[in-house]
Amino acid sequence: MKAIVKLPVLALALSPFLTRCTNASSHENNGKPVTPAVKKVHPRKVDSLSSEPQITHIASGNLQSQIARVVCYSYLDIEDYEEDTFTKAPSFQMMPGYSRYFWKYDPHPKVVLTRKQWHKLLAIVSAPATYKPIESRCLSPRNCFCFYNKRKEIIGYYQVCFENGRLISVPNFKGSESGTLSESGTKRLRKFCLSAGITCR
Repeated sequence: MKAIVKLPVLALALSPFLTRCTNASSHENNGKPVTPAVKKVHPRKVDSLSSEPQITHIASGNLQSQIARVVCYSYLDIEDYEEDTFTKAPSFQMMPGYSRYFWKYDPHPKVVLTRKQWHKLLAIVSAPATYKPIESRCLSPRNCFCFYNKRKEIIGYYQVCFENGRLISVPNFKGSESGTLSESGTKRLRKFCLSAGITCR
């Protein structure tokens, strides 16, 4: 009889050990394999420069009436590629088969123009006095104005090399067929870029 009375006391004394065993077995998930904790991977921050829509649909007809937005990009030229091979900034695709690396030393490699600014830009590039008939041989433009429509498609672009006034305009503005800025045109366009926070090299 004394032994029966001692059993509850013994069970009470052993309860911490029994509880630990029970809890330990509960972690085994009834024989199912334990899935290791998966480390949360934060989504990669998309670069605001390269995430700009780059779908090209060159305008036919009056370009100016179709423009809804203008963005200026500053990127590396051919000489920069050789000097900056291993430290290029993000690239952007302007059209199929045409991509450029941004100039990493430019604090503002992408500048979105206000409506007032791009109207001023269009006034400069549309003026015949902005151009001269002599063609330049340089093919290293470093600034590019992209013209977007309401569907966020690039409907035209205007690339400039301020070193010698070389430009590539698609489609052409009146007088831009020569592909060269006049001295006064270069000054006006450079002054505009500086006022808009665009780096001119």
